[in-house]
Amino acid sequence: MRKIITLTQVQVKDFLNKYIEHVNVKNRWLGLLSLFIPALFILPAYQLVNSIYEGFNQIGFPELTITYMYIGTVVLMFFACIPMIISVFFYAKDLQFLTTLPVKVEGIIFSKLATVYLYLFVLGCFFFGTSVIVYSTIGEWDLYSLIAGIIALLISPLLPMILTTLIIIPFMALVGKGRKRNLMVVVGNVIFLFVFLFLQLIIARAEMDIESFYHILLQEDGLLRQLGRNFPPSIWLTRMIQGSLLDGGLFVLLNLVFLYALKLVSQLLYTKALLAFNQQGGGEDIHRKGTVSFRKRRIGSQLITRHIQIILSNPIFLINTVLIMFLPILIFMIMLFTGEASREFFHSSELSPYILYIYIGIITAPAMIGNLSATSITREGKAFWETRILPISARENLKYRIYATLLITFIATVLLAIAGGIYLQVSLDIVIRAVIFSVVATLFLSTIDIVINIERPTLNWTSPTAAVKNNLNVIISLFIRVGLGGGGYYIYQLFPHLTANEWVTIATLFFLVLYGISHYIVFGIYTKKFDRIDV
Repeated sequence: MRKIITLTQVQVKDFLNKYIEHVNVKNRWLGLLSLFIPALFILPAYQLVNSIYEGFNQIGFPELTITYMYIGTVVLMFFACIPMIISVFFYAKDLQFLTTLPVKVEGIIFSKLATVYLYLFVLGCFFFGTSVIVYSTIGEWDLYSLIAGIIALLISPLLPMILTTLIIIPFMALVGKGRKRNLMVVVGNVIFLFVFLFLQLIIARAEMDIESFYHILLQEDGLLRQLGRNFPPSIWLTRMIQGSLLDGGLFVLLNLVFLYALKLVSQLLYTKALLAFNQQGGGEDIHRKGTVSFRKRRIGSQLITRHIQIILSNPIFLINTVLIMFLPILIFMIMLFTGEASREFFHSSELSPYILYIYIGIITAPAMIGNLSATSITREGKAFWETRILPISARENLKYRIYATLLITFIATVLLAIAGGIYLQVSLDIVIRAVIFSVVATLFLSTIDIVINIERPTLNWTSPTAAVKNNLNVIISLFIRVGLGGGGYYIYQLFPHLTANEWVTIATLFFLVLYGISHYIVFGIYTKKFDRIDV
């Protein structure tokens, strides 16, 4: 047991050190302070939870805040868990060292899961943890609810983490020996997410007539059972926080059962999956068939291809790109298929004046959510020197990195523009205005994001997740988008008399000016700093 605890401490310490390293600060105390950067998300999380609490409190069921936020947090944990587990178990390149240690197999499995648990626990603190504090402190102070809620918060990451582990690791064992295993990893995980989202939307679509709704209200805990009917642990957890020892025991027992089940199959997961998956290789045959081409090709097309292939060749990079760039497409398609988003809903009297904003939001989502330029240098890692020795200028090097981001983003944008335009039946005038805005906004965001990466290149990473996910560049990039959105909404409130067409025209010109400024910053100032990046 002592060996397992020691190995777990080493894994967690290594995880925290890598996080501090990727923040890229020189001062040791600033590095430690960077551990509290995620706390900046507490304020918007509190506002969200407080608004949900007020809604449930008005109908006399404030405890449903706990149920609602726990279910939502579990869904978020499932999404966050997939790339994290793949990276930690299959692409950390440390298994050859761990296998030589005098530690039992379950020790290796659980020590690696400790870093995943820590990651999910921080995620859970934002929403579920905040809901526990809000429920326990607003109104009458309840010490028991607070203590029970903290215990539930500590346990909450276990179910999604273990379930995802039991699904992903066997799946990786199936594709690990294939020649196209990287492609299979991505396709399989996208299918898994598609099915997961599809089931969630199908469940959410289930509607009740007014008679059934009144019948549920008359029953004791009727709304609680209705909200948590598809995930019974959420009901047990809510009643546990309310004071039920029986439900608390059931919730804790369920998590212990899953932990024991993982312990029982750990040997099988280790021998059939981890050892079968070659962490060093890519699963491709090194003896490729075909002839060698000596044709002269354009440098630009080769560099763009190189940057795209860096994403395609690494499953973590590819899954991350698919999630952040094409997830809006996936969600939109599922909503269309399930009927969750109907034409009548978008063309109702309440939403009809905002159809231009809705269409812009749909087609600009890949640029707003995606931030590929913020990690375009980091993704190369130690191979960054290869482009530095090519007979190209720093300006060209930066330009084609941005072009690669634009190409991927515009593919997603075009797909959404076509699907959204056909389904929403928008006019040609709306399409033109929305596309122009989306292009200008994408140009600015893709250009300004690379400034972040030049300031913080972080080339010496050991885990793909650290390069594109656990990276402060991504957070800074998101803050820019939040700032633009918040500022735009504030100005919108100041001039309510302007029409949608006028607002979009003003916003397009604003982003065009910002793009011009960002273009000058990147190619007029930061080319020299790019040349000084240490390889």
